[in-house]
Amino acid sequence: MAGLIITLSDGRKTSYKLTDQPAVLGRDAQCDFPIDDPSTSRRHARFTPTPDGFQVEDLGSKNGTLVNDRPCTGIRVLSDGDRVTLGSVQVVYQEVPRTGGASVVVADDLSESRATHYLSADQQLNLSQQRLQMIYELSERLTTLQSRDQLVDNAMDICFQTLYFERGAIGVRLPDQRTVDWLVVRNLHGGDGELTISRTLLARALQHGERAIFTDAGPGNVDPTVSMVQQGIRSAMCVPLINNGNTFGVIYGDRVSTSTPYSNEDIDFLAGIAQQITIGLINCELVEEQQKMAALRRDVELARKIQTGLFPAQLPSRGNFRVAAVNDPGQRVSGDYYDVIKVDEGKYWVLIADVTGEGVAAALIMANLQAAVRATISTEDDPAKLLKTWNRLIFENTDTSKFVTCLLALVDAPAGLINVSTAGHCRPFIIRAADPVLESLEIESNYPLGVIEDAEFISDCINVGHEPYVYFAYTDGVIEAMNAEGEHYGLDRLSENLQAEWVELNPAAVVKQVRKSVTTFAGGARQSDDITILAARVSGSSS
Repeated sequence: MAGLIITLSDGRKTSYKLTDQPAVLGRDAQCDFPIDDPSTSRRHARFTPTPDGFQVEDLGSKNGTLVNDRPCTGIRVLSDGDRVTLGSVQVVYQEVPRTGGASVVVADDLSESRATHYLSADQQLNLSQQRLQMIYELSERLTTLQSRDQLVDNAMDICFQTLYFERGAIGVRLPDQRTVDWLVVRNLHGGDGELTISRTLLARALQHGERAIFTDAGPGNVDPTVSMVQQGIRSAMCVPLINNGNTFGVIYGDRVSTSTPYSNEDIDFLAGIAQQITIGLINCELVEEQQKMAALRRDVELARKIQTGLFPAQLPSRGNFRVAAVNDPGQRVSGDYYDVIKVDEGKYWVLIADVTGEGVAAALIMANLQAAVRATISTEDDPAKLLKTWNRLIFENTDTSKFVTCLLALVDAPAGLINVSTAGHCRPFIIRAADPVLESLEIESNYPLGVIEDAEFISDCINVGHEPYVYFAYTDGVIEAMNAEGEHYGLDRLSENLQAEWVELNPAAVVKQVRKSVTTFAGGARQSDDITILAARVSGSSS
């Protein structure tokens, strides 16, 4: 395997793994590896794999490409450690034999090793000034924002360069806390295979936060772990990755071909590096979460935009039928739905519905219902039969935990009639100009849509007369809105507000007043449900 260690002109560092495909580096976002540095050209240089190794080629860049400080005028085959300069950007080419298909095997130990020295988690690090300075200099390289793969590769590079690992691995605990996900495994001697780690070393690091150092260069009566002897390990270190007292991973390294043992300062130095790796991994997690949240916000915004298009683009605003409505989603996308569909002059279907739950799942069911409404509304003049059709659709396409309450009314202004049916929804109100008393339409309640496959629904035809009135419908998010003390807005407050608006019979004023009243009552408390309000002014004449 090969890779690039890249240092930008402002000192920032990053890395890039080369693959079996050519890689173009440059300032253009379409490059295989975009470089955020003004000294580079849009497409600056290409790195191409060949049987002899990787070669670099300048792509006509403005500031040129240098290899080991000499101009690259054609194609240059690179050697391990070559320095490639792209404008003011410094790139080091590295060839590190790694176990591409390597894995870690945790071996049982038949006896405890007296050749292994353990240091407790609370034992302070003892480092020379030089080593402390090295950790300080490495901190930015390990804690800067980068992908997790780049981070662990950087960490292995550092350990191989400063502690002369011959084999190494970094692993993090999986959620079950019993198994380890090995993020990177590397073998300086090349070849695929298995890296065997002592179960004792691993367990004491993960369970007790202890760092361990092993060497076979001890006295004759030393009894090393059997697994280490079998693997020919001459010296090894294992250090936990700890955050806030919790061990969530380990870093391991060993030597198999040199007799030079690791010292106590070496393991303290590795522990210092491990602290920086831990910070880097936490940063990676935070960045990943931030990216997921940003993607989720974009998806939700798109869903909200699409959903807004499902509501009526225009509501009737003149003549003997005038409508106002508002939908305020509790979680940016709504499970509520309203619709107003013209049948004839002065005759309209008026629908309001509420899907259980909130968010995207509820919005998807609502969209499904809206499609069914638009496809079938013209086939019937009986609201009960339409609800029966929609009930079967919802039942067949959702699980039993999801259902829809729905209120469907055919408002016939010239005839002075409302033919209405409800599927478990809040009853509507009538506000009359001639009488300040609020009327709740007493209609037969039926099962919500999607609860029972063969549910029957009943329609009630109500003679409301020809005097002007306002038909008012809402979802339960209105009466279930809560203030900071956990008190519900309730039906009584809703009734009081509706009666206060009876004189004008202005549907827009009614909707505005109710919404304002609910908002004032909640006092900034988090909205617990979607809120949808609809008001229709109906009169027998065209005035």
